[in-house]
Amino acid sequence: MRQIFRPLVAATVLAGLLLPFAPAQAQWVFVARKALGRIHQMTEGGNQQNGRAGYDFATVLLDAHADKIFSTALELARKNPSVRILMQDPGQRRIQIAEGDRTATLNVVPFNDDVSQLMIAGHAGPGEGSTSSLVVQAVLRVCKEMGKHCEVSN
Repeated sequence: MRQIFRPLVAATVLAGLLLPFAPAQAQWVFVARKALGRIHQMTEGGNQQNGRAGYDFATVLLDAHADKIFSTALELARKNPSVRILMQDPGQRRIQIAEGDRTATLNVVPFNDDVSQLMIAGHAGPGEGSTSSLVVQAVLRVCKEMGKHCEVSN
């Protein structure tokens, strides 16, 4: 009887310790699922009086492996005749491209095997307009190519 009682107590204690974490993890998964595919953008304004443009950023969480997102983005850049690839670093999952005086850096960060974040930062040259719509369009192209539904967040 005593041998059966010890494992039962140990299992009960272990379940009691793990139980509080299960709802928290479930809430995190729920929040993460709501964030998937939502494109967030931000602009760091330049100074139009002296012709200095700012930076534009777009980011999205995708339910895909980081290497797959990176290879998709790199292939899209290679196929686009209007852009030049300035730098590519597959190990860091980073690409830098240019279109005229505008440049953009794309980076993919893995959160786990199934969820990664795609980030693009764009910068316009002197006298050129914002790159905001261009970086968002780039994110949307990657999403579309991967068969992921993405939309711009309010």
